[in-house]
Amino acid sequence: MTVGARYQNADMSILVWEVASTFNGIDGTPYAHIFCVNDTSRRKTVAQSALESGVQYRRLSQSAETSL
Repeated sequence: MTVGARYQNADMSILVWEVASTFNGIDGTPYAHIFCVNDTSRRKTVAQSALESGVQYRRLSQSAETSL
């Protein structure tokens, strides 16, 4: 996972989230700070595994990321 990678909610394709930073939590779990591209005031901290599993979020291709 890299900073700048973009994901969509699996159930709501209108929302696009971008990875702002990554870090390891005190529990040893890798996390990502993400923000909504359409409304940068919306921010979340999610486990990287949640982003990568494809259940809640799906990664956008690089060509889709640059066209937004």
